[in-house]
Amino acid sequence: MARSGNHHFFRLATMAKIPSTWVAGLFLGIGLCGSALAAVDPAQVPTPNAGSRPRICLALGGGGARGAAHVGVLEALQQLRIPVDCIAGTSGGAIVGGLYASGFTAQELQATLERPDLQASMAGKQPRSLLSYPDKQYQLEYLLHVEFGYARGRFFFPEGIIAGGDPERILNVLTLATQPNTDFSKLPIPFRAVATDIDTGAEVVLDHGSLAEAMRASMSVPGVYPPVQLDGHLLVDGGLVDNLPVDVARQMGADVVIAVNVSTPLAKPDSLNNVVGVSLQVIILMGNQNVTRSIASLKTGDVLIQPDLGDISAVDFKRAADAIRIGREAALEALAPLHGLQLSPQAYAQYQAQHVHVPEALGSVDFIEIRGNHYIPTAMIRARMVTRAGERWDFQRINRDLEHVYRLNYFTKVTASIGHQGSRTGLVISVDEKPWQPNYLYFGLRIADDFEGGSEYGLLFGWTRTELNEFGGEWRNQFQIGTTRRVYTELYQPLDYAGDVFAAPHAEYLNTLSYIYSGEDLVAQYGTRVIRGGFDFGGEFGNLAELRFGPSYGHVISQPHVGASTLPNYHDTLGGLRLRFGLDSLQGDTGFPMSGSYLTLNGFWARDWLGSDVNYDRLELTGVQAFGDGTHSLVLTTDIGSSMHTQMPFYDEFTLGGFLSLSGLRNQQLRGQQVLSMHVIYLQRVGNLPSVLGNGWYVGVSLEGGNVWDSTQNISAHGLQYGSALFVGADTALGPVYLGTGFSQSGHQTFYLYIGLPFNLN
Repeated sequence: MARSGNHHFFRLATMAKIPSTWVAGLFLGIGLCGSALAAVDPAQVPTPNAGSRPRICLALGGGGARGAAHVGVLEALQQLRIPVDCIAGTSGGAIVGGLYASGFTAQELQATLERPDLQASMAGKQPRSLLSYPDKQYQLEYLLHVEFGYARGRFFFPEGIIAGGDPERILNVLTLATQPNTDFSKLPIPFRAVATDIDTGAEVVLDHGSLAEAMRASMSVPGVYPPVQLDGHLLVDGGLVDNLPVDVARQMGADVVIAVNVSTPLAKPDSLNNVVGVSLQVIILMGNQNVTRSIASLKTGDVLIQPDLGDISAVDFKRAADAIRIGREAALEALAPLHGLQLSPQAYAQYQAQHVHVPEALGSVDFIEIRGNHYIPTAMIRARMVTRAGERWDFQRINRDLEHVYRLNYFTKVTASIGHQGSRTGLVISVDEKPWQPNYLYFGLRIADDFEGGSEYGLLFGWTRTELNEFGGEWRNQFQIGTTRRVYTELYQPLDYAGDVFAAPHAEYLNTLSYIYSGEDLVAQYGTRVIRGGFDFGGEFGNLAELRFGPSYGHVISQPHVGASTLPNYHDTLGGLRLRFGLDSLQGDTGFPMSGSYLTLNGFWARDWLGSDVNYDRLELTGVQAFGDGTHSLVLTTDIGSSMHTQMPFYDEFTLGGFLSLSGLRNQQLRGQQVLSMHVIYLQRVGNLPSVLGNGWYVGVSLEGGNVWDSTQNISAHGLQYGSALFVGADTALGPVYLGTGFSQSGHQTFYLYIGLPFNLN
């Protein structure tokens, strides 16, 4: 059916409806179909008559990350001089096919798919370099965050576990650079993308409109990526109805169909020992049916290529290079004997010249227009952009602009297009505002056990309410229960549209335990309760650093729970000035940094003229520097603290002891007015966990030195104590998990189980 204006053109193939009871279970359907074998007799491939040749179309199947093999097939086609006259793609095949059809070469596609930032974005694992500074700290503190909203009498929750904005942004910018025609038949190579109407179960063949949206719709695995709304249809992954679109290629006029099946094979029976495994097997079987039908429809002269992708899964985007290589080898083996499809060098050069896409020459960005925002101020969106009118077109810069605007988290979609106003050519940024004010829930877990009676645990919760006003004010709340109990609330209020400066009134309740040792013997345990409030003024330095400074006032009660009856009690009012500077450029799995830096500087100056019962200074610098290549990492940590020639109260003293803090000692075994510690940690990534369980797993070793002193005059290298640790660790769905053993200078050995961050980062 045809629509005018900016509407999309669809061809709907009537299919049986997908049973609603299965829809929720299809979140891993991206290429989870089975495969079959087929052979092609080279003698049966039609030889073109003189002056003519068969129309060759590709049918590129879905397979998620396994779809990178399609790039290898395209490289083989170029190497063998086999022309491609049309492409039909599903899911991962739609992405590779759409980009190739719009003008990308196979070599450009390989370079694109091997980009680490793109691989992480497609897998929903944002590189930390793209996160805001507050989001980086939330990532260190919490394991999981969930967005929800409330509007018009109902709650809203994400429609997929991976936000669709990043893949759509990437596809948008990639196709923006080639400026494709909105009629897919007029691309350098005619193209069709296959999607599924989730309301009816019908196959939807996209042949017009936004190429980026069409590719994104085709890969929208239910439950993983949000559906795409196009022309009244709610579209999800096309693999549910046609994971190998041979029929679509045939309808495009193909004389010869080259079908590439990269779907995931069935699991082995011995792995079907749990509910999840059985459920996934059912999903695979469902998808296998339409793949089998497609393969059965191949005719004499058609070609079926099925790369043996082994254990590369639908979400192994980091293994794109392996998939491309395997796809190229499989295609060369299948296609090299088919001389009837190969053109002479002269004829292939002529074919390439006819199918090259020459984009419109662009000079400067004559204007910038923002569309679609109703509640979010245009000034806030412009403040997040670095592109300015009058500058030359820079698509990498536009990509960063879209990234920064999307990171505001106020929009479901942010796209760019090239607009015209008479003879002027400009950049049009279109946003779709969320129909609710976003709220975020955060969940975290901390467990530390030295198997000698020293155990601590904590459950962490957070709630952030955003969009409080036009400058983007937020109400941030944090809660912790367990060994330490904490409630923290803050009104974070930017003072400009860019969010570079802010004010933050805050309040906190803290109830924690402190330990006093004599040698290796625990002699006292204190309970300390703190109630305080303050007002911070601060600034953000991009997404790299944050500075806060302001007054603080509160009360502290610290009393012994265990120990001699003569131990002192503390009831103090504390008034003073607080400073915090933080810098974070760490990269790698949470808890296992592979590169980058982390730095915090915390200062507190308690003064009687601000209402304090005691006067003292406290200044502490914590740093982490990681040097690595993704597999091996050397991590240097340091902790330097001083009371600056004053006398800090007991409850604010520096402590050392515990896992990777003079390992072999008990938690807080050393306590004093001055602290100096330096640790060297070597990490080696030795494997990957299954995607549903986490990321990598590691082995590590540490050498540690440090001590505490009561005065600066006592600090000396001869007074340092030493420790070491051996451990294995994993970046799991529960957070960083470590199991290790530590050795103190005295020869004491301690075993550790640790869930959370052992480095002093928070």
